[in-house]
Amino acid sequence: MRSAGWPPFDLVFFDCDSTLSAIEGIDELARAKGKAGRVGLLTNKAMDGELDLADVYGKRLKAINPTRAQLKALEERYWQTVVEDALEVIAALRFLDKQVFIISGGLIDAVMGFGRRLGVEPERIRAVELEYNELSGRWWDYYEPGAQQAKTYLDYSTGPLTVSHGKSRIIGELAGDLPGRRLMIGDGASDLAAQDAVDLFIGYGGVVARESLIDGSEVFIHAESLSPILPLAAGRRGWESVLNTRHEDTFRKGITAALIRESVSFRNDSLRVDFIRDFEDMN
Repeated sequence: MRSAGWPPFDLVFFDCDSTLSAIEGIDELARAKGKAGRVGLLTNKAMDGELDLADVYGKRLKAINPTRAQLKALEERYWQTVVEDALEVIAALRFLDKQVFIISGGLIDAVMGFGRRLGVEPERIRAVELEYNELSGRWWDYYEPGAQQAKTYLDYSTGPLTVSHGKSRIIGELAGDLPGRRLMIGDGASDLAAQDAVDLFIGYGGVVARESLIDGSEVFIHAESLSPILPLAAGRRGWESVLNTRHEDTFRKGITAALIRESVSFRNDSLRVDFIRDFEDMN
């Protein structure tokens, strides 16, 4: 009789920037405005935990002053830089009846569109909302779509996603009374800070491998591909459920990355042993 092995998870929460997409959205907007150096430095300090996100959020947006059209272009840029296997992983999680969420400190106009293209329902996506200057652009052509796209940033909605320790609250709100174990995947300090709200936090270093995340994460993915999320989220039972389906190859790729290529590290040795035992006799 098989031991209990690696426990599966039911609610899976993803960060967006540098996790589902290989870019930081605000840095991408800054690059288009010729302000990549200043804004990128603030982003890195916040993601590394050197500055609270609240101290840099408004400064970055004020420096960029984005328009609605630029946010729409950012959605497309997210899609162009989607992380390896992200689309396939989310599709497989949904096939396995996992509930998938996106929680981002990015801007909702771009994150929402990107998340929907990944197959995540709008009501399960959270990001930062912007207020636009209604007297900017061709304000007199109010009913013209082009005029709306030209409106510029005025302010942002402060809240849990604009500070470094707010994602735990959003996880609680989204999970509500939903039953099941919770899993969070992210690359930055604000993601790691949410580990108290989930049963397991997985650090992702396929875009940027931050030392603070490597040291602080119970599990850390060193590969560019997100495929190891499948065995980590679904366990042996999930593997058996995807056999002979279109999701089998991505799931197998994740197991191979974790066990043979050793692209996944475990801070706790008992976790590593449980995971290995779950898949040691895999065919």
